[in-house]
Amino acid sequence: MKWLISGCLLISLVGCGGGSDDDSGNNDGGGTPPASLQAPDVEVGDNLISWNHQTITISAQITVYAEGETQYLWQIIDGPLVTLSGTDTDTVSIDASSLQQDADLVLELTVTDSTGKSSQDSLSIRLNDQITAAVNIGDPALIDGLQDQVITRALNIIQQYRVDNAAMLASVYQGNDIVYDSGQYSQMIRLNQAVHRYPQVKSVELIRGNGGRIFAAASDKSGQRNAAFGTDIISSMQQGNNLAYQQNFKRLLAWLLDKDLSQEQAEDVRLFLMAGNTVNRITSWISTQYPNWSVTLCDDEATQASCLQAGSLIITGSSGGLSEQGVSSLLMSAQLQGTPLLYMHLHSWNSVPLTQTVLELMDFSMQGPGGPGNFFSPDKASWSNYTEMLTAKPSLTAEHLWLSLFESQDPDFNLARCADQCDALFDEQYRPALSHIRAQLQSLDTQHLDMFEQEDHRLYKLLTLLGDSYRSRIKYPMDVTTTNEMDFLEAMFADNTVYHYRNINPVPSDLGNFSRSDFSHITPTDATISLSSKKGFRSVGVYALPGQTVTVSRTDSNDVRAWVFINTQRAGSTHEFDNQGYNRAKYLQSTQIEIQAGQSIKFTSPYGGPMQVKFDKGDIDTELKFSHIGLHPYWREGMDGAQFMQQLTLAKFDWAELATPHFEVHSRLDKMQTTMSHEPLWDTPEKMGQAIMTHVHNYPHVLAGFKGPFIDEVSEITDFAIAQGWDIDNLDTVKHMNADQPTCGSGCSGNPYDAGWSFSPTGHGDIHELGHGLEKGRLRFDGHEGHSSTNPYSYYTKSRAYKESGKLPSCQGLSIEDEFEVLQASMRQADPFKYMQDAKLTSWSNGMATMLQMMVAAQQHGALEDGWHLLARLHILLREFERAKANEDAWLAKRASLGFSGYSLNAAKTISNNDFLLIAMSYSTRLDYRDLYQMWGLATTKSAQDQLAGFSYTSIPRQVYVYAPGDYCLGLDLQAVAVDGNQTWPLD
Repeated sequence: MKWLISGCLLISLVGCGGGSDDDSGNNDGGGTPPASLQAPDVEVGDNLISWNHQTITISAQITVYAEGETQYLWQIIDGPLVTLSGTDTDTVSIDASSLQQDADLVLELTVTDSTGKSSQDSLSIRLNDQITAAVNIGDPALIDGLQDQVITRALNIIQQYRVDNAAMLASVYQGNDIVYDSGQYSQMIRLNQAVHRYPQVKSVELIRGNGGRIFAAASDKSGQRNAAFGTDIISSMQQGNNLAYQQNFKRLLAWLLDKDLSQEQAEDVRLFLMAGNTVNRITSWISTQYPNWSVTLCDDEATQASCLQAGSLIITGSSGGLSEQGVSSLLMSAQLQGTPLLYMHLHSWNSVPLTQTVLELMDFSMQGPGGPGNFFSPDKASWSNYTEMLTAKPSLTAEHLWLSLFESQDPDFNLARCADQCDALFDEQYRPALSHIRAQLQSLDTQHLDMFEQEDHRLYKLLTLLGDSYRSRIKYPMDVTTTNEMDFLEAMFADNTVYHYRNINPVPSDLGNFSRSDFSHITPTDATISLSSKKGFRSVGVYALPGQTVTVSRTDSNDVRAWVFINTQRAGSTHEFDNQGYNRAKYLQSTQIEIQAGQSIKFTSPYGGPMQVKFDKGDIDTELKFSHIGLHPYWREGMDGAQFMQQLTLAKFDWAELATPHFEVHSRLDKMQTTMSHEPLWDTPEKMGQAIMTHVHNYPHVLAGFKGPFIDEVSEITDFAIAQGWDIDNLDTVKHMNADQPTCGSGCSGNPYDAGWSFSPTGHGDIHELGHGLEKGRLRFDGHEGHSSTNPYSYYTKSRAYKESGKLPSCQGLSIEDEFEVLQASMRQADPFKYMQDAKLTSWSNGMATMLQMMVAAQQHGALEDGWHLLARLHILLREFERAKANEDAWLAKRASLGFSGYSLNAAKTISNNDFLLIAMSYSTRLDYRDLYQMWGLATTKSAQDQLAGFSYTSIPRQVYVYAPGDYCLGLDLQAVAVDGNQTWPLD
């Protein structure tokens, strides 16, 4: 403390002002008493701005002019309550960590000296809430170090949400039981992401069945109240049903009207979007229960607006011919004046488009038209009180489950067991909860909704930012048995909380084996892409850079729906529970966001990747403008092939794509480099594109019996089908391969199929995986393993490539020698057929060998020039067979042209594979396969044999067609050997 004493005062004590000769006894020195001492000087400093979670320390600059004790008093004279420390000293500390929103306060210091003189100074402090700032702009960097507080706040929102829900239900149900049965012919109500608009809109499950279905819901939209039922509950009660719920329903009416109801009160009820008996039943019930209420049907379009406006309660259905826009306008006007709405569902277990229009105004929805509602496994409610109903499944269970886990840091399951089989608790609760959270965020994406530009959505803003924060500290690869359990769980949470429709989405430091994270060497650019639509999706040749916002604008006005998304990987290709298997994010493929003609949308992905567009129909021109994107190695017909090859060498991106009209390769860069270098026949993208169209698109689909663009018309397939009156299905879509890491095995079928190998247009694995999408279980002999019907497409493609380009095929080297020996041995038995059955030649290779024999027989006996084409005829016949089974009339009209004239519809529906194949093969070749089936031990019924006997076809003799391993791909003109028990293997 600095003490200052006036110099004049000191001097006066030693004679300042002159002495007097007066020697009187006056001892006052004869001088004037000293002037009053000055009050303290106080400076507390300039106004401050600070984060409220940070401790603020302020030291005042003070000058005191009086000796003795000085008193200090710091106090808040304006603003919220915060904690002050050191209030009786010259230095004060402020703890405002209890605040959860921005605030201003004024802090004052009063200093009082020993004489009682005092001075004050004050400063204003702006206390900003850092979490609120993060929520307002969507920047997870602002919650770094505050994750625990984020979790606490999110849990507090959930707790308050549950309290408010309970309060709403208490006002309706009080202590009563809840018994309700709407029956099979009813629907359920969906709460449209109710928590997102909370607390501005408070929605509650009014009736939840014991099986979990929601049959009624209520909402309070800032004082305007609504309720909706999945059936016409009023008509039900009027007819004597659900009377156990009647008193509860009457209290619901009181809640809707926000008043206590008695029979003496008068209300003006308006009915809307209903007619006939529904109106009569509702009017009758109201008249009985509330004699003084008036009921008016607003069905005159000319006066509907004024009719509805005059009501104190609107009971609405969703029937009639009004437009969705008209209904929305009328009901929204009623809501704006505070009129409560009550929805009665009038469409049994079904719904109509207008249903959604009405319910959306209440913040509800329902299954679309055709949805089964409560029809299958019907649910109903029987609860002793509303608390029991709430406790059975509390609101926001999924969100609460994971937040509580992160709060406690103490899992109630053993995650390491997922290396073998996850704990039931984790599988049945935690994983579905993550899926629920992910679905909520995907829904926001699809709505084109940037929640960080909205005032509400607070819970999911916090969840998203928490996931962002966890994502920023992931280090790949992780192993479920050795990685810290909470680190692993945080990564899983981060995977499921990716949200794209936003402006800030930081790039994690580690993207695992998916991609580099640093793209500072890439200058973003714009591109306009013109693309003809195809059913399915197509690549567009631009790259969304991680963490950077891409804007997509659709500039065409054509009639086709389009959805834009990033990446093509399937979630299953990340095997997070395998040994070191969590090597990248699981959900690399973004939400598919629809873009309509003339519309613009945005993406910000933490991962980035090649962009794609999906269509609902084909051959319609579209144009999309992409802003702020990268240009990765990409080739499509008409583009510069040399530039593509140069881009592969420069390796500025980790992904490359090669697209043809009907097949696209999405490949890791290193795998695409291998694809383009390992075969001289197609070492340029132009050659590769042609090879893909020939070997991957054309040949397999010829064998599968399709027609369409770039699919050859083979006369012995198409002409035969036309002669029978069979339709050949058209195929005009795009198929895809991800050269990356497989979802299953070393390669996994689907569209896209994914594999760990580099793509090759004649690679067995590639055509094999395509074959999984073409094969039909019906075209497989009974009891034979699945892969027995997968490989013909690969072998046929290789066979055609050999015939037309001289490329020697590699066809797995399957041999027929073992089957040859078993066949010959069977003829030396008393019962050859039983011997063959007991031999169990049912493996995939046995099955392929057996099917191949049938094809060779067709060629050898002149039914086909190329025996492989038997499979194409079978595919076409099978499609017609399945269509004919639709109903009795269709079957009777078609069965004779399919070879099944002796079969009833019921018999056709239950026919075995062997019976079907025996008849179908024979009918498709005009050959009798019965002896051949008998020789191979393929059991058929008398019905099938009798059907075939009636055709009087030429019988195929008991022969086996032999070949050296794999030579079947060189052609099917193979040596025939009699199966008589005497022949020996003829090939060296």
